[in-house]
Amino acid sequence: MHPITTSEDELFELIKQRIHTNSLCQRVLHGRGKRYEALERINIEWYPPYLFVQNFGDALPEQLRIALEHVFDALDTVEAILIQSREWPDFVTSVFASRNPLELPLIFPGMIDDGLHCEIKLGKNRNTGVFLDMRAGWFWVKAHSHNKRVLNLFSYTGVFSLFALHGGARRVDNVDMAANVLKIAQKNHQSNQLHDGCSAFYKRDILKAQRWFESREPYDLIILDPPPYQKKAFQGWKDYLKLLDHSRHALAEDGTMLCCLNNPQISIDEFKHDLSQHFGDHADLEVIERAPEIEELDNSKGLKLIAVRP
Repeated sequence: MHPITTSEDELFELIKQRIHTNSLCQRVLHGRGKRYEALERINIEWYPPYLFVQNFGDALPEQLRIALEHVFDALDTVEAILIQSREWPDFVTSVFASRNPLELPLIFPGMIDDGLHCEIKLGKNRNTGVFLDMRAGWFWVKAHSHNKRVLNLFSYTGVFSLFALHGGARRVDNVDMAANVLKIAQKNHQSNQLHDGCSAFYKRDILKAQRWFESREPYDLIILDPPPYQKKAFQGWKDYLKLLDHSRHALAEDGTMLCCLNNPQISIDEFKHDLSQHFGDHADLEVIERAPEIEELDNSKGLKLIAVRP
């Protein structure tokens, strides 16, 4: 498979179509999947009514700049277009176009499902409050949570928990190492009226919390969504194995683990092999397809989602 070459007109049509068909927050262009030539350093996300462009490179590609101008002129639904330059370690967010004066950061509720929203922050941090490439995982959890006890590890702002409760989960326990994101998660649950005794929030160093795991009533579904690597907090596969071991202590006999890995250096086959080695040949492994807008030049790379029934 070869990268797709797009003119400014083709890029305009692609962005326009994906905005027109979505009233929910969604990634519009997954350029970092390397499917689109000259856009490998770009992601574009739609947080109605704002289009948010993440630029991991230097200057904005010329065909994208022209396409964005066309989008803004043609679509009244786009209130503003923001560009976030994200060359590590700095980030700068600027207004590319706006119908009215804007003051950054923008903080507002963004719809992530029918009747479900969470707090979005554009221009305050590197992250917006949601990881939109995980959309397929959210809806899988929603479809597999009815009447279940769910444990959401590395819960961040609690989006997996919102979808689990929206899908009828009996209870969701959210665990993260950062108190500030747990506060946002609580706020997200409260604003969706999903906080009445059915969700709880714990600040724990997850990799050092074996006794906490062992003390829990068994969970029917455990969601593992760690960072691929984070200095001092999570160091690759070595820590992933530790996380799997801790989780098994808290998993019900017929329970399921949703194992997430966003490391492009590891293929889906390698991830499956490593999980099979850990759990044994008797384990049932279900690969969950990414959302269609998360296009990868190499489909074996990018975000990986595997449901494991040990």
